[in-house]
Amino acid sequence: MMNGMTRFSLAVAVLGVAVGAASPARAGVLVTFEGSPNTIYNAPITRSGFVFANPTGQEQHFHEIDSTQFNLTSNGTGVLLNDRPTQNFVVAADASVFTLGSVDVATAANNNPAVGLTIAGFLNNVATNTITIAALGSGFTTVNGTPLGNVDRVVFTGVGGQGGFELDNVALNGAITGPSPVPEPATFGMAAIAGIAGLVAYRRRKRTA
Repeated sequence: MMNGMTRFSLAVAVLGVAVGAASPARAGVLVTFEGSPNTIYNAPITRSGFVFANPTGQEQHFHEIDSTQFNLTSNGTGVLLNDRPTQNFVVAADASVFTLGSVDVATAANNNPAVGLTIAGFLNNVATNTITIAALGSGFTTVNGTPLGNVDRVVFTGVGGQGGFELDNVALNGAITGPSPVPEPATFGMAAIAGIAGLVAYRRRKRTA
């Protein structure tokens, strides 16, 4: 029969090993664009811990607009409009690896619409995969971005026409955008050590008994 100290050691062991083995859960975010009513950016913007911009060497020009002001087919919220023949990319502000869960895409709401769109994922400047939408509709299409894998950059490129496109409801998973809801790595290490120590104490007491 286990005494109080033995039960305590076993409890610490189980808790410590379980906590130490747990993987830090990283929060996902849904990025929407709420311009009021039309904000033109000539530099990168940060939304919910992610940076949106045009690549270096390309013209820095994109809009965050209220879709209701431009009579766009959407869910009534703002959209990110890339109305020039340029690319738009997204990276995590803390340079961490993330996954594009999904994104709503559409043709540009002006005279510069793209015919199609490609979404490419990169990790350490190496392409992981590319998603191709051959024909963009006038309304938004939800695209599953998980085939791109874990990436540190996602690049959107309009294909055909003048290359303009819209993005909305960008679901991004993996980057920490605030205080972590789980213990820091040092805490995991301490918990694991406590768990191992508890197991050793339990086995010694069991042998003695």
